[in-house]
Amino acid sequence: MKERIITAICLMLVAVPCVIFGGYYFKGLIGVILALAVYEMLHICTRPKIKMYLYPIVCGFFIYGFLFDQDDLFLASYGILIYLIVLFGATIFDDTLTIERTSYIFTMGVLICAGLHALMSLRDVYGFQYILLLALATYGSDTGAYFAGVFFGKHKLIPRLSPKKTIEGSIGGVLLGTLLSVGYASYLGLLENNVILIAAFFVLTFTSQIGDLVFSAVKRHFGVKDYSNLLPGHGGILDRIDSILFNAIVFSFFLVMVRLENEKNY
Repeated sequence: MKERIITAICLMLVAVPCVIFGGYYFKGLIGVILALAVYEMLHICTRPKIKMYLYPIVCGFFIYGFLFDQDDLFLASYGILIYLIVLFGATIFDDTLTIERTSYIFTMGVLICAGLHALMSLRDVYGFQYILLLALATYGSDTGAYFAGVFFGKHKLIPRLSPKKTIEGSIGGVLLGTLLSVGYASYLGLLENNVILIAAFFVLTFTSQIGDLVFSAVKRHFGVKDYSNLLPGHGGILDRIDSILFNAIVFSFFLVMVRLENEKNY
């Protein structure tokens, strides 16, 4: 526990200033996360190991998400289609690149890249406050689920994927995450006549837990506990940002809905 706390404090000391200052600081943070995410995503593929040529292919797709369409919350479809074509083309020459493995590299790559792209666009277009709102809904849900599970947890949620998660913990996560994010949004004056945002924060507390379970399902499939051991006490970088990557995409959908609603009213 001590090691876990120390690592968490160090991560916050690095990440929080980058998020606050934005610009090249935040882009640098995303760049580091990008490189580590590529490594962890492919590193867990064993029996046999992923061939080295796939690392630059996935990294190239992630760099595309990092550099282009930063004013748009979503990745452009043509980049995703090119990534798909390249991967399926590689199956012709690589007998270890099965359809199952190709599907994993494609779907996981799109999910992670889209999440990182959404985070960067959120910070650039909407500002620090929206990143904080996303973090409050996401990590508020994680924190609430943990403590509610410890004190009140009796009924297992999905033991096949996460033996420690409970239904009571899940409810506690929804309550705390919604309370924190709605409270801060209200303080910022963002909720006035804006039912969509209130719904968004409530939904994000659910999808935060879904994102965590999705990444856990991937680890279960490959028979690993963590994506890596890069962060003492925490596992890998994907073990820490799985929920917020998932939620960044979900939040983007709601923000587009808000923008369209505002345009219709004008």
